[in-house]
Parts: sequence; C-alpha cells; structure tokens
Amino acid sequence: MPFDTVHEGWSIYKTKDGAVIKMKLILLKLLLTDVDESGNPLFAAGSNLIFAVTVPHEMKGAPNDQPVTQKQIQDSLVESDIPFETVKEEWNTYNAEGAVVNVKPIATVISRSSLFDGNGDPIYYIQYQPIVKGDVAPEVRRKFLKIKREKLPKVKGNHRS
Repeated sequence: MPFDTVHEGWSIYKTKDGAVIKMKLILLKLLLTDVDESGNPLFAAGSNLIFAVTVPHEMKGAPNDQPVTQKQIQDSLVESDIPFETVKEEWNTYNAEGAVVNVKPIATVISRSSLFDGNGDPIYYIQYQPIVKGDVAPEVRRKFLKIKREKLPKVKGNHRS
C-alpha cells in the first residue's frame, strides 16, 4: 500500500555504562492485511532499524572493519540487560490512503558485546518492541470498508484436501 512519510524520528537511550544509543525505525513497506467491521485498517509493516552508538573514550577498543553476524554478537555478550534510561522516544508518522499510521520502536533490553565496530565503539545487541497505532477519520473508514469488499482476498475456513 502506498504511504507518505510525514516524520521519522529517533529514540534515544543512555545506558548505565555510559553509552548513548540512537535507534531509528524506517518503514519500507506497508501492507493492508484486513479491515475491521468499523472500517479501521489493519496493517503489516516491513521496516529496517538503524543504530548509532556514542561511548566514552575509555570504552573504545580496536576498530574492526570485518562484518559481524547477529549470532557472533549474541555469542560474545559481556554485559546483558544493562540498565538504561529513556532520553526520548518519538513516534514515526505515515499517511496511507488517508489513514495516519504511527510507529514507535521501544528498546526493551540492551546488552553489550566484546566486539567493536569500525570506529572502535562496542557493538550492542538491542531488543525492541515496535508499537503501532492508527487514526482514521470516519469518511476514510468508509473508503477502507469499500477496499475490503472489492480488493482484499476472502479468507475461507481451514479445510483439508
């Protein structure tokens, strides 16, 4: 489903070990999966996250230009579930066929590995939860009900061949 980006902001966290972690969710794809009986659209989203880490000089290590996998990061965790404070969490806002879709990624667990990136910053493993909410005006709900009737595939009950 086509959408326009209205705003994509950063969520910022400060960890007990002194790191400042910035996280941004970028929406790549928005799929209309269903429309409820009131005309509220239900979406599935494809997204990507980007991170930026700033640490005190004493936390830096030898720069590593080699790519690392998520498994390597998970296997090299030296501090799990680091306490952190939320500095800022912004809603990303998108307009999709008149529906306003808001998405906010929220960090739930931050852990530090023994690995370092190309700048010598420690590589963190961040678990997060995306929160999605929408706002649809009554006239737009009618439009989505029409889309449901005309374009969304009909889902039949489970049956075996």
